[in-house]
Amino acid sequence: MPNYHLCFTSHKEVLFRDEEDYHHGFNSLCSSLYKTDSTCYAYVSMSDHHHGCYRTRAASELIRTFRESHTKYLNQKYGRRGGMGETGIYIQEISGIKHFLAAVSYVLKNPPHHGVASSPFEYPYSSANDYFQKELGKSLMPEGLLSYAEIKAVLPRRADFDPSWKMGRNGVFISSSVLDISAVETNFGTAQAFNYYMGRKSGEDWIKEQADENVTPPFTLETFEAPLIRPNGLSVADMLRNEKSRFSTVPITDLQLCDIIDHQLLLEYGKRSVYYLDQKEKTEIANIIYKQYSHNADQIKRCLVL
Repeated sequence: MPNYHLCFTSHKEVLFRDEEDYHHGFNSLCSSLYKTDSTCYAYVSMSDHHHGCYRTRAASELIRTFRESHTKYLNQKYGRRGGMGETGIYIQEISGIKHFLAAVSYVLKNPPHHGVASSPFEYPYSSANDYFQKELGKSLMPEGLLSYAEIKAVLPRRADFDPSWKMGRNGVFISSSVLDISAVETNFGTAQAFNYYMGRKSGEDWIKEQADENVTPPFTLETFEAPLIRPNGLSVADMLRNEKSRFSTVPITDLQLCDIIDHQLLLEYGKRSVYYLDQKEKTEIANIIYKQYSHNADQIKRCLVL
């Protein structure tokens, strides 16, 4: 079964406004994996896009079912309508061990590249902390786990899942029980090698290593981030600067800004969500945000759905 790097985007509005949205998104991903007989090696869900490395014969179907499930949830929760995000998906086949290592590394290093975390391990909505847990002294398996019947009660009526998967009391699947952790660990070899790749800077060495396997094209920061490069948006040069920084470079994340909008600014308008605001109200709130919280026009637009 072939392996792929898959990515989909939502440039005009965020995919996740709060932690509950991220949790639902992961459960939707798990259900989609089961429905399409696919396997996930690594993933990261950002506010306006998703990256993942998968083994699947149904790449488009996997992402379609994932996105449709999550969009249905968002529509019900926020009173929005229609599809979510750009219609296409970015697909690149993974072949060779070095190609695999580069793909997984770039997936997990996405938060530092976008300046929302200082390291892959700091970002909570990815699989970065699922590998080499024993060697690195990590334990993400909660004490309280739901039974099979309790999981069925938590999930939507038609949601399918592997009976071997574990779910915590928060109603979210435990990612280390869903993902193919052993395959990733086998390819990296050791915890030390994994940590090295997580801190390794982008450069020609990545390309040379993949060239030894006759991989075309190799994974680079430029090819990996291709679906996300937009005029006036974050550039590859910006991502390289973020990669070299020890600290987060984003003054306020989309998640933080959405929290301010949804739980502070909306109160004055008595609206259920940003999707109930008219254009005049959105403009008023945008001006408040620009003056007090963020000078990033793209961020304000996607968080307010302007």
